[in-house]
Amino acid sequence: MRMMGYLKTKEYLTHDELIERIFQEYRDCDKKKYTSLFLSSLSSNKLSYRSGLPVFAIMQSFPKHSFTPCKKSASEKALFDKMNEEDKAFVISRIPCKYCSSLKNIEVDIELIEECFSEVGGLIGHNPLTYYHYLLQTNKLEIVKPIESDFRIFSEIITVLLQANEKETVKKTVQSKIGKIRGFKSNTEQRQVLLETLGYCSILETKEHKGLLEHYTNCASTPRKTHSSDWNCPVDFWSGKDGINKQAFRFWFEEYKELEQFWK
Repeated sequence: MRMMGYLKTKEYLTHDELIERIFQEYRDCDKKKYTSLFLSSLSSNKLSYRSGLPVFAIMQSFPKHSFTPCKKSASEKALFDKMNEEDKAFVISRIPCKYCSSLKNIEVDIELIEECFSEVGGLIGHNPLTYYHYLLQTNKLEIVKPIESDFRIFSEIITVLLQANEKETVKKTVQSKIGKIRGFKSNTEQRQVLLETLGYCSILETKEHKGLLEHYTNCASTPRKTHSSDWNCPVDFWSGKDGINKQAFRFWFEEYKELEQFWK
């Protein structure tokens, strides 16, 4: 029986219930719809159209799993083994899952998640509740076909990335140039999550830090290039010398002849 397709505030879900809901929504996802919405957001500035693709990209390798606590150190395990069953249950409830960093029981609080979905156009946090809400809401949207200006804007974004010099990152000049593209309304945060989406899609990645198309990484615990960086992996490590992954680009956008120059 299909679970209810909505979330109530003040509700609690177990980790395993939420993972099951995520995969129910994922089974209903259509790649063409998600990429069409993403492209259509560029000229329309409808940021909710853009938000689904990063989660759909992560789901390409996201493992279906039961709650699995992160491993404890030897000293922590020795202390844990001495606890009574009630104390053990409490400790387990505070330990994150090693695959997704979620706790065993999750309070449903979606106010900020809804705001990010509608006003940011990408992922601010990485947790199963966010993934579920983004897939749920995107699956409710009608498919929207991109228009000429969407293809032009996206082509110019990719061209800026391809023309970056070897040591140039996405964080300053590249992002600034993208912000000046005609017809593309965006602020710094929106451009950052858009570029991070291309990272999750494996279009922007490095040899050492891969996207999520084929290799799963727990995005909630990935490394950062510096302690002060607020960019997510793999884009945090990308520079102009890395270029774009043409195979990944083709996987996502091969149905659009307007973009074929970037994978041929």
